[in-house]
Formats: sequence, structure tokens, C-alpha cells
Amino acid sequence: MPSPALLSLIICTAAAVLEGALAGKDARQRLAQLRMPPYSPPFALWLVIGFLFYAMCFVILRNLLSTGLVLSSQVFALVLTVVLLLANAFWSVLFFRWRDLRLSFVAFIPYTVLIAVLVALLVSNYLFGAVLFICYGIYLVYAMWWRIVCAYSTTQRTPIRCLHTMP
Repeated sequence: MPSPALLSLIICTAAAVLEGALAGKDARQRLAQLRMPPYSPPFALWLVIGFLFYAMCFVILRNLLSTGLVLSSQVFALVLTVVLLLANAFWSVLFFRWRDLRLSFVAFIPYTVLIAVLVALLVSNYLFGAVLFICYGIYLVYAMWWRIVCAYSTTQRTPIRCLHTMP
């Protein structure tokens, strides 16, 4: 059996490749089409945020796999971490490929619940992992604000529209 680090790397790499494939070739163009709310990061920083997400998942997966998965809560945390990686990839379909701001916003709700459950599980299994997901949760507050501004601006036609109007 591969080492926990190698297996974690394989899982995270596969999830990143899946996310890229599901997002499609036009992810950068999609972001360029949006009128970003104030304090939106440039494309390069979005890439860094994505890398940090996968690095965080790698650290958590490696730790969980290193435990031998003797407790059912460890197995459940492992499964939910993989589900989180898949949910992240699925969100890319909604936002980038389907270009559906509303649906990507709605998908954010169960995604946030998944993070909360993972934090609760990791508190007793891997405290550092719980702290990582709490930090990610802080980022998700910003992400939720960003989506609300985009959704509201797009539907209300306010001056800060997220989508450029087509000529």
C-alpha cells in the first residue's frame, strides 16, 4: 500500500485535475467577464487560494491516513474530506462551465455545512486540521459575500454588475 503522503498527493492531484477538467478551458476568461466586487483578488491570487486549498486537504488527508483509521470518526473525516474535494470540483461546473451564479450560490450552502461537520470531526481527531478548516471557513465568509454581491448586482442591475453586458 502506498504511503499516506503519496496516497494523499494522488487524491489531491486527481481532485485538482478533475476540477480543471470540469471548469473547462475558459475559467480565466470567465473571471475576466465578471465585474469584480471591491477587494476581489486578481486571477493569480485565485490560483494561490486554490493551491492553498489543496495543500490544506493534503495535510489533513495525510494525517488521517497516518492514523491507521482505527476510529469511525477518522474514517468519516477521511470520506468527508474526499467529498469536499469532489464538491469543490462540482462547483466549478456550476460557476465556470454552466455560468450559473445562482446555482453556484445555492451549492455553497451544503458546502458550508460540509466544512462545519468536518471541523467538528477534526476537533477530536486532528486539531491542526480543524484549525485549517476554520481558517478556510473565514475565507468562505468572504467568498459568500463575493457571491452575494455578484448575485444581487446581476439581478438588480446595480452599477456594480458582476457580468459585463454584451454589446
